[in-house]
Amino acid sequence: MTGAERDAAVRHWLLAALPDGERTAAADDWKTRGVTVLPCGTLYSAVRLPADIVAEAAGSTDRAAIDRYLAVSLDGPVFCTGERGLYVALVPPSTARTWSLSGVSFLGRGSVVTVPAPGLTRDLSPGAYWAVPMESPGVLCLAEDVANVATRGLRRGGCRA
Repeated sequence: MTGAERDAAVRHWLLAALPDGERTAAADDWKTRGVTVLPCGTLYSAVRLPADIVAEAAGSTDRAAIDRYLAVSLDGPVFCTGERGLYVALVPPSTARTWSLSGVSFLGRGSVVTVPAPGLTRDLSPGAYWAVPMESPGVLCLAEDVANVATRGLRRGGCRA
């Protein structure tokens, strides 16, 4: 599968979280704005990690180094919101039953998240981008791995989870 084919498959899968009548508008948002708002809690949920916590966990403030750290540590899709200073890891919706880590936000059913267009990388966007692109539709981060990164960052930063 080529990168363009993967991005198309991921785009289609992410948009499946929306009702049929809203998918075209969301796809148009990706084309015009580079981001779109998608609901959490059905196909995926999300964990928002403040950039300072992620930088502490990675031991670096360099975005390229942080992206590499997240790719190895989470082995699943993560995007950076850009100017808002958040990293968002996509996790299974079932994570809601077990998530209990303070210091980071869990977004499940009833929440929305602003998602960059599949294929939008740090090199292509000054704003939101995929720090760790989604490799295949439905392949998500393990909640335990996300909690481990958050806990490591909180401990290194002098905070307690």
